[in-house]
Amino acid sequence: MAGPAHSNESPSRRTLRLTFGVTLTFVITQLIAWPLAFVAPVFTVALLLEAAPLSVRQGLSTLGSAFGSILSGFLIGLFLMPYPAVLLLFVFVLLFRFYLYAMMSGANLLALIGMLLGIVVIPVVVQLLPELAFIAGFGFLVDFVVAILVAWVAFVLIPAPAAPAAHHHGEISYSGAASTAMDLSIVVAPLMAGFLIYGWTNILVLVYGVLFATAMSSSESAKMGWKSLVANLVYGGVGMLIAYEMLVMVPSLVFMVVLMFFAVMIYANRIFSSSPNASLWASGSFGFLLLLGPALTADEVDAGAKIIGRVFQLGLATVYVMFAFRLVDLVKSLFAGRRGRQPAQETASAD
Repeated sequence: MAGPAHSNESPSRRTLRLTFGVTLTFVITQLIAWPLAFVAPVFTVALLLEAAPLSVRQGLSTLGSAFGSILSGFLIGLFLMPYPAVLLLFVFVLLFRFYLYAMMSGANLLALIGMLLGIVVIPVVVQLLPELAFIAGFGFLVDFVVAILVAWVAFVLIPAPAAPAAHHHGEISYSGAASTAMDLSIVVAPLMAGFLIYGWTNILVLVYGVLFATAMSSSESAKMGWKSLVANLVYGGVGMLIAYEMLVMVPSLVFMVVLMFFAVMIYANRIFSSSPNASLWASGSFGFLLLLGPALTADEVDAGAKIIGRVFQLGLATVYVMFAFRLVDLVKSLFAGRRGRQPAQETASAD
């Protein structure tokens, strides 16, 4: 799900569409800068990875699921605030059910991201930063609206084929979907627990952790080990540092538009290539956009003091997610091996 949907459309057209849409969204977020605006370009990436635009009904459904998830997050955070253990257990069950529903129903990536952010990030904000909870929920909803509108504009200006080869990411069995949903829940729930137990307030790290976990759980990235880690740190963190330093040297709106256009084009070219690393470039673009947006909206002193720290923190989140999935795979393989040995032992004893 982190990689692009299959399509017979030429990669150059899809590259241009993604570049235009993400650049436009990024510029809008810099000009208006509503709360959590830096997430909107990531939502636009998720929509433009698809082979066709959302229909009006799908767009409204995505907004509805996002609103419902955010509202659920508020209620979970408010009513279960005195019982953090119960809160985590309840969120674990919701994570599993929501992710399973998204995979079996063929929901688009943006709808899935909205569900995850709503039930993971919002309860943490309610618990740790209650005065900002409403602002965060409102900001996420504005992000969804802007991303959907910009994606529609991008598909109108650069139309997709009338009948794309596929508007989904392939069929999946119930057992396969349930296994993947369980993996994601096991990985994300402890990350959320860390924020609640230790009082971490850098919500950007939690947002990135959720996005990166979603990308890894639904692709082969989790099996690529250190390659996945290095790729995300380099593609996301180092790319962001280069872009930030260039924008500091030339603080011009026109230069920002040009720089972002070509920077996003670099990511888009590789995302829509036939390379097996395409999904890594997609998740790397998430880190690039999530880091660059807040750095440019902060004041110069604050950005200069914290920007390296943010890259390091997102690196730690990446390391956690990668090793968590590796641990889950290891445990599953051990149980599978033990189950495989039992029939063999029973057969041998019968002989």
